[in-house]
Amino acid sequence: MKVLLIDNSDNSLDSIDELLKQQLCKTACVTDPLIGLKLIKKNSFDVVLVADGLAKTSVTNLLKAISIKFPKLIRIACIGNEVQEINQIAHYVFSHPIEPLDIINTVLSFQKNHKVITKDIIVKSVAKVKALPSPPKVYMQLNAILKNANTDSDKIADIITQDPALAAKVIQSANNIFGQTDKPLTSIAEAITKLGVDTLSCIVMTAEMFSYQPDIPNFSLIDEQKHCLATARLAASLVSPDLKQDTLLSGLLHDIGKLVLFEIDKALTLKYFANNARTSGDIELEQRIFSTDHSQVGAYLMHTWSFPYYLIEAVLKHHAPTKLLSNKLGIGQAVYMANCLLKEQDLDPKFVQHFDLVHKMDKLKEKALKYKE
Repeated sequence: MKVLLIDNSDNSLDSIDELLKQQLCKTACVTDPLIGLKLIKKNSFDVVLVADGLAKTSVTNLLKAISIKFPKLIRIACIGNEVQEINQIAHYVFSHPIEPLDIINTVLSFQKNHKVITKDIIVKSVAKVKALPSPPKVYMQLNAILKNANTDSDKIADIITQDPALAAKVIQSANNIFGQTDKPLTSIAEAITKLGVDTLSCIVMTAEMFSYQPDIPNFSLIDEQKHCLATARLAASLVSPDLKQDTLLSGLLHDIGKLVLFEIDKALTLKYFANNARTSGDIELEQRIFSTDHSQVGAYLMHTWSFPYYLIEAVLKHHAPTKLLSNKLGIGQAVYMANCLLKEQDLDPKFVQHFDLVHKMDKLKEKALKYKE
């Protein structure tokens, strides 16, 4: 892995540079941001690590420039105080006092996944699409405050109602998806009371994501929206409380790549559905026709949105159960299970055996039926 360190005059990244070299990473270290940009242009770096206190620009402005000119790079910031704007353009933000080993382990952890999702075929294919989905900014604000135990419904309502059009879509979606039998919901506050914070957050995300409405033949955006919502809610019910919000997010985004993949080439899309008329989710067929698949495209899209790689990994591997055989059942495993259960597909036997699910399958299938309703 090739890492560029853009340091300040205090050389605060020296210890990280040494540790990266010990892990056989190729590194370059500069203190001039302009020289750093020139190096990126000439060399195929995988990661750029930026310290605060730069001489000629701010961390935020430098990362913005890098994200636009060199979108494939993983962007890491080391700063004194976490700033919301930096969180939106850096994949990882480390605040002082910095633990070098934490950064090293983070860099090494996404090495394989980064190479998979930034292959030229993926980057070039996505670049062909004239209009891409926008990152879910309102949901990300919600996701940040929901991790605070002191968050109340007024704060949630304030965030959503900042965008009146989105608020209206959220209320409409809540009424459509959940088919209220009594008086329809008319306000965000009412939606929070009746639906609960987690469900409302899911609806906010789906409303944001599906405001982008490509014209894809043989593909129902409404059905896809309902499936993503159900997957998120079911997956979140399978993990520990501390993983719930991130699992909701990964579940909602697990198929976002379809909205881009099927826009790359209309002729190829028609060919895909002609071969797979009943469903959209045949990874092998996608690879044969598009030379990539919706998992990889979705993961790359999340990369361009600066999502952390532990969330990107869940999207990338939700059709690759043998790559999810870790020590514990976490975000990626839950999204894979929820997706299969809701589509009434059998789980991979090795996955079932690894997580000792043989005697739990009947209950899991019953639970999935409730989320499909």
